[in-house]
Amino acid sequence: MAWTWTGKAVAALTLTALLAGCGTATAVDEPEQSPRRASAQATLIGRVSLALDETFTAEYAWSEGGTVTVWAAADGTWRVDVPSWAHDGTIDVTVAWTTGGFFQCAAGRCVRIAGITGEIPKDYDPKVQLPFVEWLPQLLDRHLPFVITQDGDCFTLTRNTIAVDPPIPPGEWCLDEAGTILSVQSGGFGTLELAAPPAEAVATVELPGDLSDAEPLSRKAPVEPSPSIDPSATPPPDPAATPTPTPSPEPAPAE
Repeated sequence: MAWTWTGKAVAALTLTALLAGCGTATAVDEPEQSPRRASAQATLIGRVSLALDETFTAEYAWSEGGTVTVWAAADGTWRVDVPSWAHDGTIDVTVAWTTGGFFQCAAGRCVRIAGITGEIPKDYDPKVQLPFVEWLPQLLDRHLPFVITQDGDCFTLTRNTIAVDPPIPPGEWCLDEAGTILSVQSGGFGTLELAAPPAEAVATVELPGDLSDAEPLSRKAPVEPSPSIDPSATPPPDPAATPTPTPSPEPAPAE
């Protein structure tokens, strides 16, 4: 008797083959990929973003001597007290920015040195305020011409081979995970290192002196002027130039 393939027979054979195949399959678990470690620059940018929102009052030990006090007020105004800066290191100064502009204060009086959108003139710029008020936002730029390396909470900025003047100098920045600036090192002013945990910020900075029209103080002491000579005054007699009196001739003898 001859066999004929019916539809039921074909379906049964197909189902048997599928079941046999399922019995031999094994599930393979894909290995979990370890999370990618953030680059030093990405980590720095994250911490800088937090630092930009910080308001505080803090003291920093300065490698040039003394303690620099930084006031980052709640309303955005700021003030930095710099010890022994003006007149060859003999006078403490304060630089500040308020809604009235930039000011330099010393010895109880404050002088306006630039408008609200201006900048501190070079001769009156101690530079220690720059990391907090000008350089910090620049660190958000991913195209800075620096190679950035990380060691713990510290990030070193080294010039790369691109011949471009960077907007900030190379150096080392240390910021913790909360965005607190622990230290800053730069060839422009030395090193600032946080001396104690920051205190609460003031609502707005107050200038430590009365407004004055006096000249601001520079780093170097002014040169003492030489005594002026009045050209119309009669010069004092020169003893060396006084002529010796001629002796009178002796009388001739009588004849």
